[in-house]
Amino acid sequence: MKVLLLLIASSLANADLSHYEQLLAKSQFTELEQQLIKLPEYKQDDGLITIYARALINQQRYEDANTLLNFAIEQFPNNSELNYLAGLSKIHLASDGNIFSAKDRAKRGELLLKKAISLDAKHYAAKQALIDFYSIAPAAAGGDKELAQTMAEQLAKDNPSQGLLAQSRILINNKKPNEALSLLTTMMPNPPTVRLLMRKAQLENELAIYDDAFNSYKQAAEHATDLTDKYNALYHIGRLAVIADQDATIGISALQQYLEFYQDSENKILPWATLRLAQLMYRTGDNYEAGLLVSKLTTVQIADENFNLILLSLTSAIKSKSGQANSDSTPEQN
Repeated sequence: MKVLLLLIASSLANADLSHYEQLLAKSQFTELEQQLIKLPEYKQDDGLITIYARALINQQRYEDANTLLNFAIEQFPNNSELNYLAGLSKIHLASDGNIFSAKDRAKRGELLLKKAISLDAKHYAAKQALIDFYSIAPAAAGGDKELAQTMAEQLAKDNPSQGLLAQSRILINNKKPNEALSLLTTMMPNPPTVRLLMRKAQLENELAIYDDAFNSYKQAAEHATDLTDKYNALYHIGRLAVIADQDATIGISALQQYLEFYQDSENKILPWATLRLAQLMYRTGDNYEAGLLVSKLTTVQIADENFNLILLSLTSAIKSKSGQANSDSTPEQN
């Protein structure tokens, strides 16, 4: 009976964790935070703290994340994920903060990433973050480009896909996007990993190789198991359908999925996704649906001149088309 009760409790805990992971994936950060802080036991659960810390980092609330994670690594010193997130938050604070605290925070962040790796030799996210730090940070703050390259080469021996991801990142940090894309294209494994496809698509997009970027994002969306990767790829499929005149039908389907998944969330890209879908609807002749989508944006305050210009232009075009349609359907008066 005791074993049965323990199994039931474990099952319930996993179900609860899955619930909070879903809130995190859907960018429902306020709801997630409100629910977690009502649980008196959440600070005794390393899984719940991990989800909360990720939510704070995703919102760029690095000081709040740092405070939570300082507590967390004292409570759970051998949790590799918490050490990784703590290191990540300190490095973000070092890059964004004042010069007097930056060096100290960068050093502590570096040590925490190293500890995460020592606790879990296959914690590839921590390895990628440490290589990225050495590659991009100034020497005075702990950067070491040679060490970054050495670590990337070692990683390639242990895990070729992860090594390729790290080597492409080093090239990007050194402002060599063409070389990074060439490396990815030449060395892409078969089948490719989603993260490598996303990196390749990002570079193709930035270099205005839109046909290839569209196809790479499609591949990534089809094979992604991580929800963030999948919906990020779907958004870019829709975006490229607009700005690069790619397949409108595929773009509409991608954006509809994106909007359905992130509805009622704090995803900052939602207004852009709505606007891009409205553009595609207008392009395919569905002025009614385009008008409905545009009407949802009338109360949205976006401090982006490009967004507001596109919205104004699209609104005017829809009204003009609607007026013309009404005029065409009105019988002439004798």
